[in-house]
Amino acid sequence: MIAQPFGPDNAALARIDEGMDVVDAAGEKVGTVKQVYLGGEELGETAIVGDSALNDVPEGLRGSLAASGFVEIATGFLQANRYATGAQVAAVEGGAVRLAVGKDELARG
Repeated sequence: MIAQPFGPDNAALARIDEGMDVVDAAGEKVGTVKQVYLGGEELGETAIVGDSALNDVPEGLRGSLAASGFVEIATGFLQANRYATGAQVAAVEGGAVRLAVGKDELARG
C-alpha cells in the first residue's frame, strides 16, 4: 500500500514496492516490505480512519512516522515489524531496499 501525501526528501520511498527485500547497512536481510507511507502529514489530534497505512503503526510511533514517511518491514513470524524512515533508506536497487543503518537502529512495532 502506498499512501499520500509526499514528504520532503523521500524520493527513495516512492520507488519502493511491497514485497521487496530489505537489507541493513551490513548487508544482513531485515525482512520484506509490508507497506510504504510517503509522509508529510502532521497528525496532531487527528484520528486515523479507514484503511490508512497508519492503522498498523504503534500509537507511540505514528506522529513521527506520519511526518517523515516510512517503510514497514515484515520481519517474520512472531517478530515485531520494524520501521525505517525515508532518511534511513540508502538506496533502492536491484529489486531490494538497502538501509543506511543497522537493523537494531530501526523502530519496532
